[in-house]
Amino acid sequence: MDPISQAALGAVVAQGVAQHKLGYRAAGIGALVGAMPDIDVIWSFSGDYFDQLVAHRGITHSLFFAPVIGPPIAWLIWRFEARSSPGNPERNRLRAWTAAIVAAIWSHPLLDLLTPYGTQLLLPFSNARFAINAMPIIDPVYTLTLLGGLLIAGWLHRSRARAIALFTLTITSAYLGYGWLLNVQAEEFAVDQLAREGVHDAQISAFPTILQVHYRRVVARTTQEDRVGFVSMWDPCEITWSRAPRADSALTKPFTESREGDIFEWFAMGWLHYDLTPTSTGFRLLATDLRYGATSTPRESVFTSSALLDRGGRLMASSIAGRFRPNANSETLSGIYTLAYEPNCAFDLAPGS
Repeated sequence: MDPISQAALGAVVAQGVAQHKLGYRAAGIGALVGAMPDIDVIWSFSGDYFDQLVAHRGITHSLFFAPVIGPPIAWLIWRFEARSSPGNPERNRLRAWTAAIVAAIWSHPLLDLLTPYGTQLLLPFSNARFAINAMPIIDPVYTLTLLGGLLIAGWLHRSRARAIALFTLTITSAYLGYGWLLNVQAEEFAVDQLAREGVHDAQISAFPTILQVHYRRVVARTTQEDRVGFVSMWDPCEITWSRAPRADSALTKPFTESREGDIFEWFAMGWLHYDLTPTSTGFRLLATDLRYGATSTPRESVFTSSALLDRGGRLMASSIAGRFRPNANSETLSGIYTLAYEPNCAFDLAPGS
């Protein structure tokens, strides 16, 4: 999720673990280390777009990162405290710092796990991506609740601040669980609707959209086509699908076997739509990540990659990657709350279809 949410969560987690032993320093250090795993974007700057996809949510987001890097950071803070306050440093403060820092760092990949992007939790032993489609990358309700808990804890006596932090974690964790439940319900809603339409063999997944938890992007795949639509779980209306045929796998194989295609398939966790447009020399291939999109059109996505193929499907030019189309993005952001919270099925739930 966004850096503010990650820092706020790290602060609340560290406060809940060790406020009673470390005081308000726990929240400050927790905020810093809670946001720290996103430093992985720095070492991808020298690479291309696909290097960035590999690097982000990589080794610093592994579950093994916190136990390795946390204790040395805790020891350095403990030694700094010892020099600032002459005397024998307390060993129980070292243990408290270690617990607070490891927990705060862990909070980052575990929160990222709840977004569709995918997180490499098992590096360096496996580069498998894990994702639970519960939350968007930015959710004001979640972030403001964390910040509110920190502010209230800051006004209270040290002995009560920890209780407020634990209460804040309970409330925000329940909210995360609510987001996951909404996604399950969106998938069940889509399954029921498709069954009424005579479609029983579709692979279905729902994905959160930005800024709130109720409006879900739903993808349904059959062997012949990909369907994309939207549904508000605040007041569900029948999904209006945009449909696009799936491309011949024999023609897309040269791309998927290339470095760029292999990385993009891995990044999208199998949710790529391939579109082939004839050209004078062959085809233009467009690969779009179905998990993300400003409209319901399968051919448009936040994450895309394109390549030129000859008539036999052989790769003629290296891949070009892209992100948002600005006009589609602005349309979605301006109307997202109307689409999510107006209890009226007269609205078109598939903008851009």
